[in-house]
Amino acid sequence: MKSESKLIAGILIGVAAGVLAGILLAPQSGDDTQEAVADAASDFGDKVKDKFSGLMDEASELKETLGDKISSKLDDLASLISSKLGDAKDWKDEKVSEAADKAADLKSKVS
Repeated sequence: MKSESKLIAGILIGVAAGVLAGILLAPQSGDDTQEAVADAASDFGDKVKDKFSGLMDEASELKETLGDKISSKLDDLASLISSKLGDAKDWKDEKVSEAADKAADLKSKVS
């Protein structure tokens, strides 16, 4: 777990504990306390859902961004390989031509 998420989890737990302690120690009737606890639990659940939804959105954006970057890098790599392959073919053709010329020169000297 990253330190940021640990911090957020700690803050949320601390807030929940503080709210719960405040409600339980407040001078209210049992019904009022139960209602307050239910409301606090519902609010806490909503906050957790919102935070989780935000984290999921961020993860989705990160996935998309990384996917785009990886795709771009793969395209660059394919282009580089294609270019180097073309260079290698040109070099090969040049060397074959040079070898053919030398062979023709040697043939004419021998004849």
